This record gives sequence, C-alpha cells and structure tokens, in this order.
Amino acid sequence: LREFKQVANQYGISALQGKKADQLLQKYDESGDGSIQISEYAQMVFDPSVPGMMTTILRSYSKKLSAVGSTLRSSQMRAEVAESLVDYLTIVCGKNLTKVEWVTGKLVSGELPQEFTADVFYQLYMKTLDPNNLSPVDVGSLVMNYTVKANPKNTIAALDMLADTTFFANEGFDITVEDETVVQVIGWLSMSRIGEAALKSFAKIQPQGENFADAYNRVVLQREAKYTKLTGDAGGHYHSQAAQSLRDILLGGSSAASSSGDPDALQASSGAQPAKPETLRFAEELANNVSSSVKDFNEQSYAYSGTSSNPLDSTCNSINGMIKKTQSFLTLMNDIAGPGGQDFLKRQSMQFLNNTAQDIVLVSDELVNKGIQTVKCAAGQKDACSVGWQVDFPMKLTGGMTFITSNMKDLQGVLPQVVKNLKLAKKEVGAVSGIISSISQILGLKAPPVLLQISKMYKTVWVLYFIFFFLFSVTMLFYAFWSNGWFGGPQAASASSSSEPPQSFGERMGSCFRSCTACIGSCTSGHLCFWSLLLLAQVIVLVLFLVSLLICILAGVQAFLGAGCSKIYLLGDGEVCSAVLGIFQIFLKTFGFFEPIEETCFHRELLTCKIIRDTTTHQAIVAIVGGLLASVLSFQMLIDSATKHERARCIRALQEEGLLKRD
Repeated sequence: LREFKQVANQYGISALQGKKADQLLQKYDESGDGSIQISEYAQMVFDPSVPGMMTTILRSYSKKLSAVGSTLRSSQMRAEVAESLVDYLTIVCGKNLTKVEWVTGKLVSGELPQEFTADVFYQLYMKTLDPNNLSPVDVGSLVMNYTVKANPKNTIAALDMLADTTFFANEGFDITVEDETVVQVIGWLSMSRIGEAALKSFAKIQPQGENFADAYNRVVLQREAKYTKLTGDAGGHYHSQAAQSLRDILLGGSSAASSSGDPDALQASSGAQPAKPETLRFAEELANNVSSSVKDFNEQSYAYSGTSSNPLDSTCNSINGMIKKTQSFLTLMNDIAGPGGQDFLKRQSMQFLNNTAQDIVLVSDELVNKGIQTVKCAAGQKDACSVGWQVDFPMKLTGGMTFITSNMKDLQGVLPQVVKNLKLAKKEVGAVSGIISSISQILGLKAPPVLLQISKMYKTVWVLYFIFFFLFSVTMLFYAFWSNGWFGGPQAASASSSSEPPQSFGERMGSCFRSCTACIGSCTSGHLCFWSLLLLAQVIVLVLFLVSLLICILAGVQAFLGAGCSKIYLLGDGEVCSAVLGIFQIFLKTFGFFEPIEETCFHRELLTCKIIRDTTTHQAIVAIVGGLLASVLSFQMLIDSATKHERARCIRALQEEGLLKRD
C-alpha cells in the first residue's frame, strides 16, 4: 500500500493518493497478501469508480519521460547531460530495469568518459536532497549495484575522480558538499559484497584502521582545505609595498579578482565542462529511445481512450511556468546585458579610461615623493621621517578604478542567480517541448483521418439538408402554379362508371385498394392527406427555424470570441505583430522566415484575431439574416399553399355543381 501511494505521488495521480488506494487494494487483492499482482492490477485499472485510470497512469509516465527526453536532446554541458540521465533513471527504475541495466552498463563500459560517470554519481547524490524526488526506489543504490556488477574497476575509478577536489570544482560543483557526496557513494557501494570487494581491490584511498567512508572523508576534507587555501585569495600577494599601496588607494583595499566567498558565486565562476562527442552521441541515442517509447505509450493511450491528452493536462500552465522562468532570467540580466546596461557599462568604461591614468599619475607621484622622504630619513634627516601622505586621496582621486571592483561584485551577486534561473528555464522549455511534441505526434497521426471523416459527414448532412428544402420549395411552387390553373389545373371528378357492388374476390380486393388509396387518387379530393402533409411541413419549417436559431447562436459566439480576441494586439494588428517579431530577431539572431519581417504576419496568417474578427462579422450577418428570412418565408409559403388548396377545392366544387365552367 505504501509503494502504491508513493507511485501515485510520483506520477501525480491524485485519485490514488488518499483512502481510494486503500479501497482499491482491499477490493482487488484477491490473494490477500497485501500487494497487487499483474492479474489483479489488470482488473483494478478498469474499476468504474476511477474511469480512465490506465490512460492517466500511462500518460503521466509518458509526460515525465517526454520532458526528460527533450532535456537530454538539448543538453550540451557534461553536468547537464548527467543530471538529465539521473532524471531518466529515476523515472524508469520503477518500471523497466532492463533499460536501467543497459544505461548503467554503458556508464562503466569504457565507451563513455569517466568524468561523465563521476558527474552521474554526483547528480545521484544531489537527487537525494531534492524535496521533489518522490521515487519509491533508492535510485543511487540501484545504479551502484548495476555499475559495480558490470565493471567494478571503472566504477571505483569514477569514485576516485569524484574525490579529486580540483576535478570537482572544475565541473562547476559546490566543493563544500564533495565529502558528503563521496561518503554517500561509498555507502551505496558498501550495500553489496561486490561493492565492498571492489573498494578493497581498486580504491586509491585505503583505510588506516577505519572504514572506507571515514578514510575517504578524511582525505577529501584535507583536499578541500588545501584547494580553498590556494584559490581563496586570488591576487592577494604583491611583489612590492608600492603595489600594495596602489591596491589600497585605488581599489579601496580589495582586489578586483577576489571572490565574495559565496559558494554559488564560486560555482558559477568556475563554470562547467562541455560534454565530449561520445557523451553527446549517447545522449542523442537515449533521447531517440525515449521518443520512441513516448510515441508507443501515446498511441496505446489514444487507442484505448480515443483522446490525444487528458482533460487535466496543464500544457498552458507549463507554458506559463516556462515564460515566468524566462522572464526572471531576462529581468536579472537586463541591468547588465540590456540596452540600458550596455550603455551604462560603455560610459563607465570611457570614464575609466579617462580618469584612471590621472589617478595613477597622482598616486605614483605621491609614492615617489614618499620614497624620497624615506631615503632622506634613512640618511639622517629627522624632519623627513615624520612626513606622511601629502595628498588627501579621497578628495583628489576621481574613483575611476572602483569601476572594476564595483562591477565585479555586482556580477558575483547576480550571475549565480542568473545561472540558476537559466537552468530552470531550460528545464521548463524542455518539459513544454516534450509535452507539445508528444501530443503533436498523436494529432499528426490520428487527427487528419478523423477530421477528414467529420468533414465528409458534415458536408453530406448539409448537402442533404439543402437538397431536401430545394425539392420541398420546388414542390410548393409547382402546386401554387397548378392550383391557379397552370399545368391543367384542378378538374372536376369524373362520375363513376358503375355503382354495382363487387362480386368476385378480385373485384373486392380492387375495391379495398381503391378505398385505401382514395386520398392520393385525386390531389384535390384528399383534404385529410393534404392537411396532414401541411402539418408535417410545419414541423419541418419549425426544425428549419431551430436550425436558424442555432446558427444565430454560433454566429454570436464567434462574434463574442472575435471581440474578446481584439484585445490581443499582437494577433490583431499587423504593425504590432511585426514589431514583436523584430524584437525576437534582436534576441534570437537566427529567428526568421526568409522574407521581410513586415510581410511575415500577413503571409504566414499570424493575425488570428484579425482573421476571426473580419470573417465572423460577415458570417454573423449572413447567417442571422438568411436563417430568419428562410424560416419566415417558408412559413409564409405554407400559408399560401393552404390558401391555394382551398381555392382549388372551391373551384372543383363549383365545377361539379355546374356553377362554374372550365375555360
């Protein structure tokens, strides 16, 4: 039950996170062992109280897998590929151990760089610190178990590389957690006998009366302290007292290259290493495998449910999250990399060039004077010994050199957060890209045939609709001409040739048939038939009126959408659309459509709101006026037909009585 709920939490299936999971487990656990077997699971996913649970589970898994695949495909730095790979292993470790074994075998087979394997080990440790990691499986111990079985020597070599503080810092990792990372990896290896044997056989750091974790922890802490001492005060040593004095006076006592001591700043400044070609090929291969799996899962979900996505798929929310992360990154960088920031840096640079030379000459002149006074003091002139600085530097210096220190401190404060926001934005973009790609694949395969079938049915219905009303109107028109004397007009009924009763069986059957068809034997004598058909025609006209009302409602909805869409100026005004595309071209140098940007919005039909607004206005007028006129005129035609029928009946009656002669 606990694992059941953990899986529900991992894939975001809210219906199975509460008491519902207990009820389903009790209902379908036929064996009574407290777990769900495959046969029991097959029955549970069709439970009517949780409709569509199978597609929800499959699509949740596919959605997470698609996001990871997209990130894998776009990653270029070694640490990024390693992080995406750990995300992939976290997802598939609870479902497909065959793929886990294949990936971990690749890591230590020698085909991939050991640096990449070490980065994966670091990311496995960082995953344990992630509060959003809801995996019920200990991914780190599982991966270590597979890697040490596949190649124990290469596994320990990656561990030793991770224990190298210089490598750790060059990868862009926080060296303050290096000892914790190494101890955790050793803990995973020590869970199996193979891992303990591999440590004893291949580890470069052997214990001295302690266990492997303590031995590695001791050595790594020593390496961290040594590395920090060597890199903690860059530029802090000077060859002469004069150089020290120049730093104190011009830079305010701090070196331009000195760090703030912030681990995030150190990590951002150290950067990360680009992934090697073999690592990128592996990432591409894995991303293709992920895409194939996602495609299969989506096709299975579509075949089962007939829909391309769940109603609760928050694609718009994902896009919104991506935009917010990107906006956060751009906002932080705007002060430095934006147009205003660039102009400010240019002005400061020009002031630096103009004023720094003057400041250096002033300080150097004063240093020379002080050196002369020092020599005089050493020669025995006591008056020269008490002479200090002759210039009030804070009042005389222009402060041009402080441009360096102030901007370096600003960058040290901003860049770590910018790097974090950029990584988050990249993840969001990858996630949204994966979701849209998976949905688009299904729509691209399944939507065209369905839409084509719907369009044919729609066309057939309206063709039959108009053919019926065309024949109906033509029939009414013919009857109007006929009742007024055209095409022969109404005639008096001919007298019956014989009024003798039928004698034979054939005569009796013929008489019965003539009696049953008497209403249609003469068009002007079947009054009941006529009025019955007239009432039926009124029902048809009523249906026509309802259809016209429906068309009016649809036209109103379209007009409402057009009015609401008009507030989106980007999609409604050609100049605004061109201006926005121009902004994108400034930010994204490769953005374009191989045509003038001013014509793109019209040629590519990007002005959606304008198209809706222009077309719906014309369609609404034609639909409303045409539908209402058709209903009114059709009803008027029925009334006129009734009048013509009564006129024809009266004419025939007069002819039968001999009161009216036929012309």
